Amino acid sequence: MSYDVTGLTGKDNFYEDFNVGDVFEHVRGKTMEPLENVLITNLVLNTAQLHFNEDAAERLGGQPHRVVFGGVTASLVIGLAMQDTGEQAVEEVGLDKVRFRVPVMHGDTLYAFTEVLGKNDSEELCRGHREVGEIHFKHYGANQRGETVFEGERKVLVKKRAFSTFGLEYEEPATVSAVVVAEERIVETFVPAKPSKEKRAALPKKIAPKTVKTKPVKPAAAKSKKIKAKVVKKIAKLARKA
Repeated sequence: MSYDVTGLTGKDNFYEDFNVGDVFEHVRGKTMEPLENVLITNLVLNTAQLHFNEDAAERLGGQPHRVVFGGVTASLVIGLAMQDTGEQAVEEVGLDKVRFRVPVMHGDTLYAFTEVLGKNDSEELCRGHREVGEIHFKHYGANQRGETVFEGERKVLVKKRAFSTFGLEYEEPATVSAVVVAEERIVETFVPAKPSKEKRAALPKKIAPKTVKTKPVKPAAAKSKKIKAKVVKKIAKLARKA
């Protein structure tokens, strides 16, 4: 079973579809939930209490609520822009000039915008990939009040329409081959060899266990019956005497 995977992505987000100076307003927005901020803050061991301590945020930071960790804000804004700017990506080159302009609080809704700053498909920038080009984006994040909360520049290698995986070959690194060969040799080294005739002759022969004859033991049930019979006879004798 096979199908065309290109049908899973957009048709107008290839390298040729972007022009320097283009500005995109991405279709989706996202409300920042407490779970996203506090969970990721704790998972990455961020110890800044303003991100997870409501009391400290009010007393020390002068904020009405906890401030969202900047890494979460950046991830959310770039994620909102990814459908348009990353579906045809081959490689993420870099993220630079990241700025957080206004604090983001739980319950704020963020929207993403993107500007195309530059394009370049020279071989030295394509890092060995064929039929791709580097695009220089600038991403903006804005809250529901229209305030800019995030700015960041991102460079990414994007497929051209002529891009194809046909002819791409995977070359196994020499180190992997060396490890496989070494493992095979180790297995061969520890294969147990059959002992020679001389060694087999020197091995002690198996001795069959001797059977020991014993007198048959009377079952306990028979013994108890015999004792019971003697007791009954004694009781009968006493009864006669009486």
